[in-house]
Amino acid sequence: MCPTMKFPITRESLQAFDPVEDRKEVLEEQTQQRLNVMVDDLCKSFQHNMPSNVKGKRFVWPCQSFPFERVYFPQFIEKLKAIFIGCDVIVDPLQTYIIINWS
Repeated sequence: MCPTMKFPITRESLQAFDPVEDRKEVLEEQTQQRLNVMVDDLCKSFQHNMPSNVKGKRFVWPCQSFPFERVYFPQFIEKLKAIFIGCDVIVDPLQTYIIINWS
């Protein structure tokens, strides 16, 4: 099965089909979906904990909640920066916590 194949499809697309590239695209799509689920989970935690974070104007999220290889960490941080506009999204030096600061 070729999950990235979209129909209708042209002759040129069929001739250019590369199963290795197709597999890479599938894996990347799956990774992005999982990252989006992680962002959603962080946002839910943020909403739930907001009342206790109002005074300090920051939210701290433990990085052990990040179930991916660290190679995907920068993508995750970029997604958070796109959601928390104008806020500082910081990872502590030991990569133990992500801190979202809106002070």
